[in-house]
Amino acid sequence: MIGALKKILVRSPLEEENHIKDWEKWGYLRKPNIKLAREEHANFVETIKAEGVSVTLADDVHKERLDAIFTSDPAIITDRGAVILKMSKALRTGEEETLSENIVKLDIPILGRIQGEATLEGGDVLWLNPKTIIIGRSYRSNTQGITQLKSILNDLANISQVDLPHWHGPGECLHLLSLISLIDEDLVLVYPELAPVSLLERLKARNIKIVEVPKREFVTQGCNVLTLKPRKCLMVEGNPKTRRILEKEGAEVIEFQGKEICLNRTGGPTCLVCSILREY
Repeated sequence: MIGALKKILVRSPLEEENHIKDWEKWGYLRKPNIKLAREEHANFVETIKAEGVSVTLADDVHKERLDAIFTSDPAIITDRGAVILKMSKALRTGEEETLSENIVKLDIPILGRIQGEATLEGGDVLWLNPKTIIIGRSYRSNTQGITQLKSILNDLANISQVDLPHWHGPGECLHLLSLISLIDEDLVLVYPELAPVSLLERLKARNIKIVEVPKREFVTQGCNVLTLKPRKCLMVEGNPKTRRILEKEGAEVIEFQGKEICLNRTGGPTCLVCSILREY
């Protein structure tokens, strides 16, 4: 998750006015501003392109899926191909197949799929390094999903799990990547108040320095940071304390406006991106 980012798959906000009348059921903070959401997403894409990243816009005819801009959740990409995951949130069911179709168009083979009663969302999958994956067992990713991923990846990576807290319950999303962002192989950004103890212990055992996100900036996605390459990252503007913490550690921070696409929808830049290729 820290290798130089080269290719990503994203989806623009496609909803029309008749699709946002029930915005509260999606768990948004306020009624979405469609025009601003599209402008912000376009600027987000241009910001990433300016860093030399190739961006593919996903095709999707299902405009009513407001959360479909979070392309990190329905699939993960490995060295051997894509694993299509299984959404737990009923409103997002169907995104998996749509994203799968877009992945196939990029000539990426499908390595496997999470099926049946199993659920697993990309926001709970942390690649600690190319051979080590930590998964947050949560209301969104269950034990069956983790077991199936272990079987699919087989010898590709060592997979272990940590339990996430109840927080506000199954109606709201608390992914593992809401609580942690890798900045470099020896530096990680963490919101400790909700982080699993076992995760913090593993980080310390690997001599990875933990820098803490201030409580006030957790709600403004200060902990959800997209690393473009070691110690260079992209974050939502409005988190000055977190930015200063990162810069003190030698990181270069680029900001973008995300009032609509991130803060209103409670998702950060890592959520907006399906990472297709990173170089090490």
